[in-house]
Amino acid sequence: MSFVVRMAWRETRASLARLLFFFLCVALGVAAIVVLRSLMQNVRITLTREARTFVGADLVVRSSRAWTADELSRIDTQLTPSAVLARTQMIETQTMASGGERGTGVVRLVELMAIGSGFPYYGTIELQSGQAWSHALVANQGVVVPPELLIELGLSVGDELRLGGKPYTIRGAYNRDRIQRGGGFSFGPRVYVDVDDVKGSGMLGPGSRVMYSIVAQVAPDSLDPLAARLRGNLRGIAAVRDWRTLEDRLGRNLTIAENYLSLVGFAIVVLGGIGVWSVTRVVVQQKVKSVAILKCVGATSGRVLATYLLQMSWLALAGGLLGIGIAGFAVWLIPSSLIAPLGVTSVSITTSAALQGLLVGALVSMLFALVPLLEMRRVKPLLLLRADTAHVARKRDWQTWLAWTLTAIALMAVAVWQADSWRAGAFVSIGLVVVSVGLLLAGRLLVRLTMPLTGSRRFALRHAIVSLGRPGNQTRVILMAVGLGCFFILAVRAVQTNLLEEFTGELGRNAPDLVLIDIQDDQVDGVRSIVKPYVTRDPRLMPLMRARVAGVQGQRLTLNDQEDVRRHGRMTREYGMTYRDYLEENESIVAGQFWSGPLSVAQVAPGVDTEVSIEQEIHVDAGVEIGDRMRFSVAGQMIAARVTSIRKVAWDDAQNGGFVFVLRPGPAVAKMPHSFVAFVETADDATTRGKLQRDLVKAYPNVSVIDIRQILRSVREVIDNVSLGVTIVGAVTLAGGVLILVGAVAMTKFQRLYEAAIYRTLGASTRVLTGMVAIEYGVLGLLAGVLGAAGALGLSWALARYLFEIEWRPAPGLLAAGVVLTALTVALVGVLASADVLVKRPLETLRRE
Repeated sequence: MSFVVRMAWRETRASLARLLFFFLCVALGVAAIVVLRSLMQNVRITLTREARTFVGADLVVRSSRAWTADELSRIDTQLTPSAVLARTQMIETQTMASGGERGTGVVRLVELMAIGSGFPYYGTIELQSGQAWSHALVANQGVVVPPELLIELGLSVGDELRLGGKPYTIRGAYNRDRIQRGGGFSFGPRVYVDVDDVKGSGMLGPGSRVMYSIVAQVAPDSLDPLAARLRGNLRGIAAVRDWRTLEDRLGRNLTIAENYLSLVGFAIVVLGGIGVWSVTRVVVQQKVKSVAILKCVGATSGRVLATYLLQMSWLALAGGLLGIGIAGFAVWLIPSSLIAPLGVTSVSITTSAALQGLLVGALVSMLFALVPLLEMRRVKPLLLLRADTAHVARKRDWQTWLAWTLTAIALMAVAVWQADSWRAGAFVSIGLVVVSVGLLLAGRLLVRLTMPLTGSRRFALRHAIVSLGRPGNQTRVILMAVGLGCFFILAVRAVQTNLLEEFTGELGRNAPDLVLIDIQDDQVDGVRSIVKPYVTRDPRLMPLMRARVAGVQGQRLTLNDQEDVRRHGRMTREYGMTYRDYLEENESIVAGQFWSGPLSVAQVAPGVDTEVSIEQEIHVDAGVEIGDRMRFSVAGQMIAARVTSIRKVAWDDAQNGGFVFVLRPGPAVAKMPHSFVAFVETADDATTRGKLQRDLVKAYPNVSVIDIRQILRSVREVIDNVSLGVTIVGAVTLAGGVLILVGAVAMTKFQRLYEAAIYRTLGASTRVLTGMVAIEYGVLGLLAGVLGAAGALGLSWALARYLFEIEWRPAPGLLAAGVVLTALTVALVGVLASADVLVKRPLETLRRE
């Protein structure tokens, strides 16, 4: 063992310059994994630690309808004084805010949070003045607002703020509010008022979007059983969540993000592994005579193999440690503004991320180094006397094939581990295997297809093609290294492009400027007349009602009442419904026939009020068929409908028709409680939109105006941040790929020294030699780029279709650019890496040989 250690150290010192590339490949891959995992783990730890603060309580019971006496009785029965330390009510809704006669005159949609005394039970609302939060600030028509709203409306603390047409006194401004909103996306700044002031304000009338909550501070030992009992008693009536549920959800979502980012890190590690393979292959070829000498003096194949395995293992370990150092410097450079919205003030390297990166880096490095090192077993002492036995070292035996197989299996296991998903790991691993096999076959095919060019009259072209097929040349090495590098780079970028396109597409390319919600039936004509002077085209109004499935009488499914619907579990939520006599652009009929025109009184069948078209998921998941009869409860009123068609809805264009149930217009439908939503397009002028909002809020305080342009601006800021992250990850991947490419080409230039010397002796000029190298590497780069792009195309399709379940976009421009850039880069790097070979005087090389 002492011999193995001494020889490994001596070999490392002798080949330090060549092994530096091995070292850097490992470091880059480890740094990528450690940075990505540490960032996500820091965010997850911070968020889950403050989960109670996000909720503001231990337990929240929520409903989109006002509590009935029976529901309150059920809740009171469970929230006993022995289990509950404190409780209160909350109401969340949206309304318009304005400064009355003072301020800028701007009218703004705000999120209204009406809270009871004692809330929040955990955390606090940090006030700009520095004073402690007190419920007295909002009691008796008081309001606390964010400072940006004061700036926008031109108001100050002490001024009057009108909410839904009612006056409130601004008693404070808050700097920080970590309490989560329960109703999804926020359409405006949040303002706090007293719950008793809202109940009698008229802002909770029919059609208003309101969420009612009961929040409680619970004794620690009572939380789990109390939440379980409430979920059982209020199933289908209200949602019950606790701070632990939030913590689990945050942790799970962030873990998924962490694992998928780490899969990108794994791709970078594999790129480094390809570089390790190419370096190790060159080292083995250069050490053939040294190995033969060692065997002549008595060293066994096992000792020789152990020597170089030990050398590679400590280089991998040292590279991993350097990678952790690089990762530490990288997270130090992360700007605080990027992570501040997540509540994280700084990011540090976590122990688990560092250990995982170190382990993955070392494992992948050794896997890629193992196969080339196994060739040393085939080196015989006779090589010192007969150079023609060198080809023996390149033969493949069963042990080599076994090593390749085990390497592939181990890499797949690492990919699955990194992604925490066998599907994601399988997609990447299968893509890697397919592209690798394709590249190996392409290398042989390239030699055969280009053989006719060996008869070309052009010297540079003829000898470049001869060089491609010469035994022992780097054709397969370059194809494998460059092709896999191109495959990973383009695949990562193509998947990211698809994700960003999907996110951007959901915003809608033809989104309206303003959306008016909660328009009552008797307000439609008035709203039309108010907006008419400001719009560029007639506004489109869509009826909207909130309903629950109250029963189904069908061929496969029978649900007699809402209790049966709750037990069935597939249609328990409250649905948004509309009625119309036409299909939207994003809808298509898959079964049945959609109606034309409203339902007349004569067409109404006994026991059925109208017809309904269902989305195909209700047909597949719940078992509702054409011809079945369904009952819906709309604000307590019942309506019966017969299923006459099944639609497929493109949900990413929900602005046009994102409804599970669509009713046929008719006399019974018109009597159901409903409101309207209007989509308004105005001139590109903020003043015009401001005047329109002021006119609407004066005439109809219940109508909420959503400024879509402002929302899109906020969302685009998020997209810009995502794009920045994508660009950074892509840049790291690209840097790794280019580094691998440079190393793979540079590591094979020693083979060209003797050839170049012979060509120069026979009269070839530097220009001719440069042309030969450029043609050879250009052809290799072009083929590697084409195969890598083809593999990336297939992998991006599989990931988009089966893993992310999004629309796949092939991104031909990206792939074509990748092919061209790969070919040009390989040709350029090949020429630059061989520059000293091309200009070196032949005499020195011939004497050494």
